[in-house]
Amino acid sequence: MLTQDEIRTYRQDGWVVPRGFRLKESEIAALQAAMDKVQTDNPDILPDRLSNPHLDGAAPYHVRGQKAFYDIAHDPRILDMAEALLGPDVILMLTHLFCKPPGGQRAVPWHQDGPYWPIEPMVSCTVWVAIDKVDESNGAMRVIPGSHRGTYRDHHLIDNPKLSLNREIDLTESELNSAVAIELEAGQVSLHDIGLIHGSSANVSTRRRAGLAIRYIPATAHIHRNLPNASVDWTTMPVEVVRGANRNAGNDFAVGDFGRAWH
Repeated sequence: MLTQDEIRTYRQDGWVVPRGFRLKESEIAALQAAMDKVQTDNPDILPDRLSNPHLDGAAPYHVRGQKAFYDIAHDPRILDMAEALLGPDVILMLTHLFCKPPGGQRAVPWHQDGPYWPIEPMVSCTVWVAIDKVDESNGAMRVIPGSHRGTYRDHHLIDNPKLSLNREIDLTESELNSAVAIELEAGQVSLHDIGLIHGSSANVSTRRRAGLAIRYIPATAHIHRNLPNASVDWTTMPVEVVRGANRNAGNDFAVGDFGRAWH
């Protein structure tokens, strides 16, 4: 599903939108219905903090999920893209729904994904599936092209209820001027590297902005489940090989709570 030019763009810029891929209207409708159901079933969880909705009641988040998200995270078309960038052996580490209701105030601060995840080496590809149409007015993700090729930046702790994360990178004026918004039609996807600096503004429009982030890593990487001072309990995090085989003896797939099985 990725052309050689798109793979080169991903390596160079840290992100790419595959222009030849878009979900069918029926698939988009199924994801939109699943998004609505997950919000209804999890009224006490903020809509931008719905983690692992591809599972149902799994630790450590215990989100009541929907099978439509499980299906898209295991879709061969999506896995083909991940394989093209990560190699033939791929692990699904987690998924995350990012939903911004219309007229909301919450934004995503500038950050890199790497410091949040206990993997070595820091190699990952996020496939971001647009459930709704996404543009600058409703809070599209903005990226700093090429920033994944630098070193990991210091993230300082923040305490701001209008931000969905508690860590932030300070950017220079030059970096801010280079930012690009990733605008997508519903059913399109973008892919970005673990080191890419990105964030997004609040949704000031009258339209919802929802997307599913699917986090894949190569099965050669080591998942450190007992990382000290981790912000999440990785000892119970359910991870699985979704293509090929595990290639790192340090990975333990016997632990992890996958919640209720889909029927």
